[in-house]
Amino acid sequence: MSETAAVQAPCPWHREELSDWARRRQQQRLPHALLLGGAAGIGKERIARALLEWLLCEQPGGGLACGRCRACHLSASGSHPDYFRLTPEEPGKPIKVDQVRALAEFAERTAQYGGPRVALVMPAEAMNRNAQNALLKTLEEPGENTLLLLVSHQPGLLLPTIRSRCQQRRLPMPAADSALPWLRDQLGDGERAPALLSAAGGAPLKAVELEHADWFVRRKSLLEGLVGVIESRGAINEAVQPLLAGDTLTLLDALYGWTVQALKSEWAGQASEDAEIAETLHRLARSAGRVRLLNFGEQLLRARVALRAGANPNRELMVEALVLYLAGVDPNADPLATATTATAGS
Repeated sequence: MSETAAVQAPCPWHREELSDWARRRQQQRLPHALLLGGAAGIGKERIARALLEWLLCEQPGGGLACGRCRACHLSASGSHPDYFRLTPEEPGKPIKVDQVRALAEFAERTAQYGGPRVALVMPAEAMNRNAQNALLKTLEEPGENTLLLLVSHQPGLLLPTIRSRCQQRRLPMPAADSALPWLRDQLGDGERAPALLSAAGGAPLKAVELEHADWFVRRKSLLEGLVGVIESRGAINEAVQPLLAGDTLTLLDALYGWTVQALKSEWAGQASEDAEIAETLHRLARSAGRVRLLNFGEQLLRARVALRAGANPNRELMVEALVLYLAGVDPNADPLATATTATAGS
């Protein structure tokens, strides 16, 4: 084939990891089930796809698929008969038991190309409990020359029996000296890269998505609205309503990132990489105080975990309760419980 297929390459900070897996494969030490964990937006799907396409490639080299053989063209188009991809049928929906049963049938078949059979499950925590239980038998007996690759933002949400049947590898957040050059190249704009990476909590792929996010452009006014409530100068609804315009998880990520930046800038002497909001972060730290900011960060983490686990709280009440908690109006309140109870009673 003359044209080169668009096979996946890993992010620069994962190249050595992929090379290590390639060596393990050559030494016949690659497990039959691999659970790949780590924060969202660090490139887990890219390295997972790169590994699976390398395994299927007829002429791999340098730890990467060649992109020229028939297998690479089939893999890139999503039509390779020995490659199974299991994802939610709709964004935000669970992976159902019937989908897992289809994966089990795939794992029982003979490889049509005579090589390995590979399957990608992402995000693995999207499987509901019945789906996870249905996967256990396949994990125990995946068949010869089969690799099941589970990719998860929150491996702790998986059943212990799922985790125990996989070799687990958690990928860390990439170092800024690796992430920033890549991000500058993606954006074609070096000036905004540090601010975007900071707002994304250090996750480079999430930073790329934030470039066009409306809330990022308005981040200074959003943050000043929060500080205004804490300083008793602003109305709660004026601070809350602008925060409701975007995706809830993205909002919680942003609030958590601001909290961490405020703590670091005020008490660890680490200046914010986002010059536009640096002074507002100082005001946030001074007005809220270290203990309240730390507790607020814990509340945000709880809310993020619950939402990823399928909780469906009243969004407006949750954000309002979080802002009031940050303002110290009711330091003993539980914002997530308050919003969840309201949803259950509606």
